[in-house]
Amino acid sequence: MRVVFRRCLFLLVLVCVLVPGQLLADPAPELSPSSINSFDRPFMYPYSEPLSVTSDITQYLSLLTPAVLSLTAPPSDWVEISVLYATSALMSFGTRTALKHAIERNRPYMYDLDSLPSNSEELLADGTDSFPSGHSIMAFTGAAFTQSLFSLKYADSPYRKAATITAWSLAGATAVLRVASGNHFVTDVLAGAAIGSFYGFVVPYLAWKFLPSWQGDRLSVAVGPTTAVMNITF
Repeated sequence: MRVVFRRCLFLLVLVCVLVPGQLLADPAPELSPSSINSFDRPFMYPYSEPLSVTSDITQYLSLLTPAVLSLTAPPSDWVEISVLYATSALMSFGTRTALKHAIERNRPYMYDLDSLPSNSEELLADGTDSFPSGHSIMAFTGAAFTQSLFSLKYADSPYRKAATITAWSLAGATAVLRVASGNHFVTDVLAGAAIGSFYGFVVPYLAWKFLPSWQGDRLSVAVGPTTAVMNITF
């Protein structure tokens, strides 16, 4: 788990190093691709409504992947899992909302307004909400939460491998589609992936460390004719 936290932190630091001027500064009055950092510039695409709609679908599917846990977890665990997932999702959504309000960054499609459909008022209104990618935040929250629960509490489940691969594939597809559809820069989705993964991992991890209902998964007792041994896994 510590490795995951370090990777998330590394991604956030990388983003802040690559786009320091664009994250906190006001949008430039004259939008030119030449003002974009060299990392993001090669991956700027015009707006694509089909790809944008597809990214909506993959995001929602990724958010639903923790539902697979219902196939493994006993009904007595469902309320607890729901509360934990709601906590992860709310923390991710809250961070997304706060950052989008605090940071103005033009979306890639704002550099190619000719690609927008005729009824583009909503797109233009959201044109400075590029950082971070909210779709990536929520999709990676679902993926990280799914893997965390399976790894920490249901490691022996036959659905573990398939569920985690599916969850991460959907999250990755969402990030790629957000870039390909002209909605985000690569650094937007990298930051979103780091934020979502962090909250998706940290909430189940803290539950595993501190909730009494999880202690039984880490406690084993062996009793012999003359001795009794207790083992606690941390």
